[in-house]
Amino acid sequence: MAAFAWALALSVVLHAWSIDPATAQSATAQSAAPKAYRITAGDKIGVTIFGQPDLSGESTVDQSGSIRLPLIGDIHAVNLTLTELEQSIAQALAPGYVRNPTVSIRIAEFSPIYVLGLVRTPGVYPYREGLSVLGAIARAGGIGVSEIQQSGMIGALLQAEERVRLLEIGRVVFLAKRARLIALQKGDDRIDFPDMSGLVVDPARIAQIRDGEQLAFTAERQAVLQETEALQKQLPRLEAEIASLKRQAELELQQRSLNHELVADYEQLAKTGLARKSTYIEVRREEARIDGNIGRLNSESLKAELAIGDLQFKITELRNGYQRRMSTELRETERSLLELTVTLPAAHRVRAAYARQVGLLTAEQLQQPAITVIRAKGTTNVKYDAIADFLLQPGDVVQIGSLFPPVPELPLDRLDLSGEKAASGETSSRTGNAAAAQRGATGSTAAVN
Repeated sequence: MAAFAWALALSVVLHAWSIDPATAQSATAQSAAPKAYRITAGDKIGVTIFGQPDLSGESTVDQSGSIRLPLIGDIHAVNLTLTELEQSIAQALAPGYVRNPTVSIRIAEFSPIYVLGLVRTPGVYPYREGLSVLGAIARAGGIGVSEIQQSGMIGALLQAEERVRLLEIGRVVFLAKRARLIALQKGDDRIDFPDMSGLVVDPARIAQIRDGEQLAFTAERQAVLQETEALQKQLPRLEAEIASLKRQAELELQQRSLNHELVADYEQLAKTGLARKSTYIEVRREEARIDGNIGRLNSESLKAELAIGDLQFKITELRNGYQRRMSTELRETERSLLELTVTLPAAHRVRAAYARQVGLLTAEQLQQPAITVIRAKGTTNVKYDAIADFLLQPGDVVQIGSLFPPVPELPLDRLDLSGEKAASGETSSRTGNAAAAQRGATGSTAAVN
């Protein structure tokens, strides 16, 4: 009895050694493929024709959906069950090739699946019946990138994070600068800063930027006020000089009037022969001197009035130049803020993409990555929004996540872009003031604004 048991065990071992591994794998694949399974492109089909070893063998379904067999050539196989393909091959062999052919079909190897996207080892993997999306992700090493790529990805992620932070700080700088320029342009005595509490920037850094803009605002405002006051202080002196010259001219006119009376008296005496000629000449010479003084005083008064006009022109030009500079800087700041509406969301998307590839989660990516299964249906592809336990079929393409995950665009109100300010046109109304001041300088000594 013991000898019989030993012989039976030895027979089983020898039988196991005699099994070909490829045959065992084919048998496993055959048992795993139910009769209802429909063949897809990429499947490797094993064809066995009883009594015809030369006609038997394995063939892969090509992209046209056919397999190539000896003698009969191409046979359409896609979307057929194994039984339907057996009947199709038997019908092709019967007329003139094999009498009453007996055909057996098996799936030697299923069409592989393709795993792409945010997995550590994307690529092509063999299909096993009952394989789900979760199993495909596990075969691809899980969500993330390979260890070799991860080190480089971390560096890229840090650079992307640094760029996002710099752009966020730049946005705060431009917002504070724009508030300062608007205050300077309007002539306000303080800066009305926008609310920046919702920005992802350190409050201490925001306070530092605001303090810097406040210092710049005070310095620029004092500088223009000092320059304007320095020019305006010269106006009272010139006006007093004009008044003095006009007073002297009035006195000279009175002196000339008295001198005219004296000349008339000497002319009467000259007619009677009582006046001396030399004295008459001195009186006429005095009259000429008085006329000369009146002309000189009028000329000096006119020069002083022209100087007042020049000062008014300089004051107006100083204010207009200051307004033009503020308007130019304000337009450049608005343009920079507008550019941030493009560069900042793009930087957020790049950072999010690197973070997902490294396997990290950012504030924008708390939800699980989207899973899309692309499956061939005849000549078209059908996309399925899948979950982890979604069952796959041979030839499926599994896409985990996407290269650029969706990040909401930053709205204009977060960038505080309220449009072009009406104050930018205020300087245009002042462009004619300088010419008007120059034209009215000769006839006006009114006080300057």
